[in-house]
Amino acid sequence: MWSDERSVRFEGRHYRLAGVKPGPRPVHDMGIWLGVGRKRTLGLVGRAADGWVPSSGWATPDKLADMHARIDEAAVTAGRDPAQIRRVYNVWGLIDGPGGFLNGSARQWVDELTELAVYRGMDTFVFGPSADPVPQSQRFANEIAPVVRQQVAQQRHD
Repeated sequence: MWSDERSVRFEGRHYRLAGVKPGPRPVHDMGIWLGVGRKRTLGLVGRAADGWVPSSGWATPDKLADMHARIDEAAVTAGRDPAQIRRVYNVWGLIDGPGGFLNGSARQWVDELTELAVYRGMDTFVFGPSADPVPQSQRFANEIAPVVRQQVAQQRHD
């Protein structure tokens, strides 16, 4: 659908298209990102996707190593470099929350996100506050993100 053709025709197993006008062509490459967590779909991430987007609610830190391993194994088998697959973690919680994973002080958030980046293979975070979205997002952007960037850079340099 992003071709320079005047019309597109497709005959697939489940769907057909005929006479569809494509466009407009994207101004940049379009990535395929999957937010999946089962064995087969993690293999699909490794074989074909540009990125993996799990959420902290179901892909808890203790599960990440096995999930990364499945992605990496499938990537290598497909002749891909696993390091080229982005790992984006949706994180949900509350800064200065009641305690627990991603529910504590700003310092706790910095430490936990730094660990996720340095030791658990995640390279990007998407923050979803569990309450007070505007002030929580402002705090995340101003107090958490810059310190995490700095700590990750420092720990990777050492």
